[in-house]
Amino acid sequence: MSFRIRDAVPSESNDDAKFTVSAFDSCIPHLSSIGSAAQWGTTPLSTVRPEFITRHVKAITDGENYRLTGEGAPIRVLIAEVELPPTDDSPGRLRVGSATLRAGYFPQYVLDQPHLREATSSAAKEEKGFMYLDILVTDFSEATRPYRRGAGAALLQYAKNWVGKELGMQVMYVDCWAGNEGKLVSFYEAQGFERVDGFVVEKPDNEEKWSGMLLRMDLRKEQT
Repeated sequence: MSFRIRDAVPSESNDDAKFTVSAFDSCIPHLSSIGSAAQWGTTPLSTVRPEFITRHVKAITDGENYRLTGEGAPIRVLIAEVELPPTDDSPGRLRVGSATLRAGYFPQYVLDQPHLREATSSAAKEEKGFMYLDILVTDFSEATRPYRRGAGAALLQYAKNWVGKELGMQVMYVDCWAGNEGKLVSFYEAQGFERVDGFVVEKPDNEEKWSGMLLRMDLRKEQT
């Protein structure tokens, strides 16, 4: 499948932000079915996290500001689309995936891991900074089923080119759920990431813990 990767754009309707949230929601049943309910739960995130849409709207706005002005830390929100024959009801493009990249960032649950502090401290000392793949999500709605396969890898390849070749950064990080026999970890390894270490996230209100993996990519290896 051939994908068109573009920047998410701010709009009054917040269509791109709403797509990212709906993509997460569409993944919940699938992730729960493979044992990932501990990380994301079983209820759509748009319901249990009302601030979720606001976070994505802000990321898109900040990304557009960085693109236009170059001010602030690099941030970018990408959308993967496929071209479809246009109809009266469709412009001919279907969103199938989304990715958010944040420079100099680690999520708090990673920073809270004592045994990962050497890795996070080392990242902060990178001469040209580092990039964190904060979000990589593929839409699991029925409409995208014939088209979504490979969207995550396409988004990641586009991201690597931007981070390594355009920004000149040498390191990317990502974290992911480590369950289901490590299949998601294996996906990232296939894209060029290497394991740093595993971790466990404690959840509030006695909810089930979830196990994750922090991974690192040396973009210098990718460019040789």
